[in-house]
Amino acid sequence: MEIQFSEPLRVAWDRTRQMLFHPFDLGKWLVLGFTAWLAYMFHNGGYRFQKNLGHSGAPGDMVREVGEGMGRAWDRLVGEPVTFVLIVLGLLLAMALLLALLWVSSRMKLVFLDNVVRDRAEVVEPWKRLGSLGDSLFLWRLGFGLVAMVVVGGLAAALVGLMVLFAAGTSVTAVLGVMGAVLSGLAVMAAAVVTVLVALWTENFVVPIMYRFNLGVLEAWKAFLPWLQTYLGSFVVWVLFLVVVALGLGVVILVAGLLTCCIGLLILALPYVGTVLLLPVWVTYRLAGPIFLAQFSPEFDLFAAVAVPEEPAGDCIQPE
Repeated sequence: MEIQFSEPLRVAWDRTRQMLFHPFDLGKWLVLGFTAWLAYMFHNGGYRFQKNLGHSGAPGDMVREVGEGMGRAWDRLVGEPVTFVLIVLGLLLAMALLLALLWVSSRMKLVFLDNVVRDRAEVVEPWKRLGSLGDSLFLWRLGFGLVAMVVVGGLAAALVGLMVLFAAGTSVTAVLGVMGAVLSGLAVMAAAVVTVLVALWTENFVVPIMYRFNLGVLEAWKAFLPWLQTYLGSFVVWVLFLVVVALGLGVVILVAGLLTCCIGLLILALPYVGTVLLLPVWVTYRLAGPIFLAQFSPEFDLFAAVAVPEEPAGDCIQPE
């Protein structure tokens, strides 16, 4: 079997042009943009970390200063119970809001996929019809996210601890600290890579399998795993291909934004507005994964399946 990587992207772009520009329908753009914005609200940015480059102290001193600062902050909070209660309530409210957004985003991923496959712009009907699948995806994303945070966070904490051991210990402990820090750093990188791979495989292949066969996320992963094991290299290369394309697209958008004196970048940063303006990108991305997956078996072809009733889980095909 000859697996193509650029061809699915080309086919996805051709479908996107037909869907969005022939003819151009502003109302369709706005509705599709709304579903894409909610579906990918956790993809439209990231956390920004700032480094204190002016700090010249040893790692041990930095850790000690952070610990002392946290201790002082805790003592102040304990001494001001009203402030403490307000902060706790604020954190609980923020967590509840984050969970609600994650739930909406999970459901909207199925809604957006349904719209681009059926070439339409609907919200209410697919929201109800695909609600159980979206709920299953929400639970998966929540559980997987928590596990990934614990694993990566634990490894990162071990890395920091070993760096402190290297900075504050004797020559023997310093050597052990360096060796442990290198191993911990490699483990952090490996855990991060696995997290990205699982997240992108879920987005590109597991969600379409859920949609195609009306399966919960665990059943869809169970159906996808034999194909992943048989064609692991192809699925890894697909992720790398997406990363390269995303980097190239990011450079193009950055250059275009700079040519507009950063006005274009500011407009793209606006919630919802930026998603609507980049809607062809989001639609192409959403279509490319299922089209790539369909190369392995015609049973995975979502576009050929939309006109027939959804098949039960037992009809999922296996690789030869």
